Amino acid sequence: MNIDITKKILDTVQDTGQKYNMFKGVKRAVIAFSSGPDSVCLLDTLSNLYRNKIDFHLVYVNHALRPQEYLSKEETLTKKYASRYNAKYKIIHLKVEKTKLGIEGTARQMRYKALRRYMRRINGQAIALGHNLDDVVETFFMNLIRGSGARGLRSILAKRQPFVRPLISLKKTEIIKYLKSKKLDYSQDETNRFLDYRRNLLRHKIIPKFLKINPELHQAIERTIDILRQDDEFLEEQAGKVCTRVSERKSGHISLDIKKLLKYNPAIQSRVVMKAIKDLRGVLDGFESKHIAQILSLKNKESGKKIPLPKKLYAQKEYNKVIVGIPKPVRQIKIAIDTENDFLIIDNLLIKIRTETEFDLRKLEPNCEVFDLDGLEPPLLIRSKMDGDFIETKIGRKKIKKVFQELKTPLHQRKEIMMLCDKTGILWVIGIARSSRAFISKSTKKILVVNFAHPN
Repeated sequence: MNIDITKKILDTVQDTGQKYNMFKGVKRAVIAFSSGPDSVCLLDTLSNLYRNKIDFHLVYVNHALRPQEYLSKEETLTKKYASRYNAKYKIIHLKVEKTKLGIEGTARQMRYKALRRYMRRINGQAIALGHNLDDVVETFFMNLIRGSGARGLRSILAKRQPFVRPLISLKKTEIIKYLKSKKLDYSQDETNRFLDYRRNLLRHKIIPKFLKINPELHQAIERTIDILRQDDEFLEEQAGKVCTRVSERKSGHISLDIKKLLKYNPAIQSRVVMKAIKDLRGVLDGFESKHIAQILSLKNKESGKKIPLPKKLYAQKEYNKVIVGIPKPVRQIKIAIDTENDFLIIDNLLIKIRTETEFDLRKLEPNCEVFDLDGLEPPLLIRSKMDGDFIETKIGRKKIKKVFQELKTPLHQRKEIMMLCDKTGILWVIGIARSSRAFISKSTKKILVVNFAHPN
């Protein structure tokens, strides 16, 4: 056995684990095991370093995307290594169907979800993945080609809970040497040879040319990524402070105040937008620098301009704001009401209705309207806005669309606003505008009182 390579690998893995606090407080962890060289090295090094401290479970995910002969061999190797290292194991079979993410992207997403589920099932605290320094360099170039910006150029993170990557500072050649020195066999993915895949083209054709220019390419990119990580963390912290000043979170969307946002450096502007996306979707996967630029470009567009985004998000210019949100399905609501006493809950809107014999108009609040019940034509109902809706004003009919425009009612809220109506037409665009009919007077005998509230 080559003692030098063994010590070097173990020391590197241990240093990486300590640097990023990968296994602090971890008693039980999942090893994403493919039976390939990276996962075999991961199992052996972690078993050596954390023997009797952490209970490791091997999880092999079978996507059924390659010939069965290879998959069967990998499953057999998984069982063999679980037995050799006295570890529990689990074989998970997934059926992958093509989505907008593509087969590979969908498989990756499903694999990570399966690993998380298994970790929760065993009450684990971490999932160890076998990504190495070659993977980091390849991802760096892949993101560079896609134009993913500084955040994308950070490539693969060493730690993003619950995922940890203890081999992240090791080159593939070092891993292979380690396995040979310990006589550990492994499987090889035959698809790694196909140049139809962009990553393989980078791996076999493009990166070797860069290595001729700079043999220390891996270390150079690793240092670059570390610098980018530090810069990005600082800017992220600053952007978090700015977010509290320029953004407002409501159900299903975040509004950004354009005038306030433009006072800050473009780097901060971009990160405020990214934070809005992350707050809505939890991750930034699938979003590139071009999407951030598209959102920021709305500042120069007319109100109403809307653009689609990945992950079923949208961005829209609304007067002096840009809204980033999750589209809500359009629903047509039509509910008959009891004028004596009624209480309705429609999404985030609470409506309370009652009949009184007297009411002090001096105590009328913005969330309340009153009507002379005898001046109305039943039945009364609460409904959604409809095309062509209008309301009676002191100077005649006015389209609801015009009312919204004059009051600069946010575009994303217009479809959610409810109408109080009788047989004749709209009495109240709730919270927005009242019709000029059925005002109460001293001769009014029955007063319809309508209150509304938004609890969140």
